[in-house]
Amino acid sequence: MKVFAYPFFRKACQYMGLFCLSILASNAKVSAQETTSLSEIRTVLAEPITLILKNGNQQSGRIIGWDGESIRIEVSLGDGLAEVAFPTSDIRQIVFPGNEYLETLYEWTQDPAQTDDALELFNALYRQRGAYFSLLREHELAIFVSYAEFALKHGQAIRAVAVIDAITPYIKDASILRRLENNLMWGFFRGGMRDEAEAKAREWIKNADPAGPSALGWRLLAELNYENERFEEAFWIALHPVAFSNQMPMEHLDVCYALALLSAEKIRLKEEPIQLSKEMHERGFAWPEHVEILKGQAPESFRKESKVDSEATDLLDADPLQTPSPVDPVQSLPTRINF
Repeated sequence: MKVFAYPFFRKACQYMGLFCLSILASNAKVSAQETTSLSEIRTVLAEPITLILKNGNQQSGRIIGWDGESIRIEVSLGDGLAEVAFPTSDIRQIVFPGNEYLETLYEWTQDPAQTDDALELFNALYRQRGAYFSLLREHELAIFVSYAEFALKHGQAIRAVAVIDAITPYIKDASILRRLENNLMWGFFRGGMRDEAEAKAREWIKNADPAGPSALGWRLLAELNYENERFEEAFWIALHPVAFSNQMPMEHLDVCYALALLSAEKIRLKEEPIQLSKEMHERGFAWPEHVEILKGQAPESFRKESKVDSEATDLLDADPLQTPSPVDPVQSLPTRINF
């Protein structure tokens, strides 16, 4: 399989963008196809594959057998057909048909009206190549990392979990493994697999830096406890990354603040809700309405801080006071400033 030079895929080839194009034979030259219907794409995907062997030879044919150790293909031989088997130790690369449609896939992922088509094409590629992950190079698997993320984003959590489970054994890159681990946790959570989500969150927390770039594990575990009305547990779990956080950005910290604040009110703490509300505003955190369990739940302590912030902003934006006589600039400075 060959990496295409489309600009929008370059970062993906380093596992940082939407997804990486699969690699064709090194001398292959591919152009985008005008036909983009799913039925016609599936027809192309069913065409013969090409094996590039370590001795430099190539052999094309339809796969008729695969046991994880050798692959059998049906090849044309004169006027007939023959079966040929190749052990994996002899195979340098496997080239699948249909790579020219990866540009089409990218375009569909960018068009909300074609989300279903994009998911179907992702799935068709998965069916074509999923059984042969062990024969693919790691960067060739990036498209399936993107498949899992796209499925998760569009409400297909169980599908995302299945893809992550299939691809993880073949990934070595630590940053990609962290992404997969996070997405697996999200997949369990959003797919309603609460026991699995809790176990994964606890495992995630064991290896996480409480002052690191993400509070995802604490956020999910706190949310699970909150929805089960274990408010004291939710409070202390959500408070953990809050207590260790610094000025560096941390994903999900706003949700942890909100869960800690609501849990503090549920267990009838007095000062903590006020302090947490104040800190949320000082840090510029809006109430996380995007989280279903928190939607419309901003407490009075938070709304009061919002009102204070609004009044302070109005005061700063007001016209400066006009005095009838000049004001000594030194005398008008705040008293904490000394010369």
